[in-house]
Amino acid sequence: MMTERVFVLAASARETLGGVRAVPGLQATEAAGQLWLRGLPATGELPLAVRALPATASFVLDAAGRLFPTGSLTPIAQLPTLVWQPIRVFVPLELPTAALPAQAAPRYRVQLAPSAQAETGAALLTTLAAWHEYANTAPEIRLTGLRFAVATDRRVLLLGTPLPPLPGQEHWLSEGMLLPAGFDFEAPMLAALLARQLNPAVDSVLLFAADGSWERIPNEHLLPVTRSAVRLTAKGFGDE
Repeated sequence: MMTERVFVLAASARETLGGVRAVPGLQATEAAGQLWLRGLPATGELPLAVRALPATASFVLDAAGRLFPTGSLTPIAQLPTLVWQPIRVFVPLELPTAALPAQAAPRYRVQLAPSAQAETGAALLTTLAAWHEYANTAPEIRLTGLRFAVATDRRVLLLGTPLPPLPGQEHWLSEGMLLPAGFDFEAPMLAALLARQLNPAVDSVLLFAADGSWERIPNEHLLPVTRSAVRLTAKGFGDE
């Protein structure tokens, strides 16, 4: 009986695994200069992101741990004993702190300042523990329309409305940039200019802290919220 599919990639292709972080059930490991991927059903159509991987070999695994080349009825090897990790752990999502590039910096240092203007909250920065507990019990309607991304330090960024009633830092949206509630650029007119300089392809969300530091979150890392997606993410961090 065939149980699942197994793929082998060159170790140099590790970055391509970022494209399959959202595929449920995937596990990965590295051994002897190769990447191994498993966790998809033995039959059925492969997700597009998986088909796009530069796999050097693909197999179907049976219940005895034997590897059958795709399309073959003859096993060629036994699956080696490996230490597997959920794909989200093996390829962690990082929110790297960035700095304004010198060649594009404005004439004076950009700073955030307290603002008396009350803006509608568009995002919430909270913890994985709080988010996991909430998503497990919240009504489905409170999850619909939200997106989320998780950093390696277990911070969770939630986007959408209505935002869940969780502890954390609320942010508002200005020209595609998320600013802490109660803060604005010292010179608000800079918002459009900064957005063009820091996110010219409009392919990311820029998350600012009150001290002016900022982080880039690619849009592809912001996943639609489902209970299963939240549970899988928490499991990948050992929280379930």
